[in-house]
Amino acid sequence: MTAITPTIKLFTSHKDTTSIHINNLILEHNGNNYQFHGGTNDTIHVFTESIALYVLTINRCNGTMGLNAFMSPEPDPINSVHLYTPQDIKETLGAKWEGLSPKAITMKLIDYLM
Repeated sequence: MTAITPTIKLFTSHKDTTSIHINNLILEHNGNNYQFHGGTNDTIHVFTESIALYVLTINRCNGTMGLNAFMSPEPDPINSVHLYTPQDIKETLGAKWEGLSPKAITMKLIDYLM
């Protein structure tokens, strides 16, 4: 599994003349675009392995985490796992999860995708 730093763009649309709606994030890698959700204070880590692309988002402020798995060149995730509370994260990754590298977290969460 290899860490990469792809280009990520924010995709928005106009709801009306006075507002903008944030739809999702678009990750560009090897000429393909992948859609996923992210928010303020998310730290995003991206890994590749064979034709798979894994996007790990961690928000320590909100105590949330998510992993999206993509198969090239499909733009939408084929599977996802989301941990919505600090307790969910501790139960899934262990009490000392903050000492794990993003790659180690991704490897553990891959088991919950299947």
